[in-house]
Amino acid sequence: MYEKYHRTTIDCSKIRPHLKELIDRCGSPVKAAEYALVGQGTVYRIMHGVNCTVQQATASKILIALEHRRKEDRSNKATHTRLLKARQQQHRLEDLQERLAGY
Repeated sequence: MYEKYHRTTIDCSKIRPHLKELIDRCGSPVKAAEYALVGQGTVYRIMHGVNCTVQQATASKILIALEHRRKEDRSNKATHTRLLKARQQQHRLEDLQERLAGY
């Protein structure tokens, strides 16, 4: 007897920050998709929140790719310039928020 295929899905909002970091480390969504062995359409869909669930296997691929990329960056003592710019921008925003809040 045929049993319906059951897949476990995860909400995109849980994987989006990790994918964004992978994109920043790789330099572009296309390179991140190739690195994580997922489709480019999947990367764009997650980042833009379209049909916002992904299979658990896809989320796992993204997390594993991010961990490998972090290890590569540490061993090479290199971080992609896009990631550095994103971190600097985040730091500037946090400083501005602190000054506005009066801390």
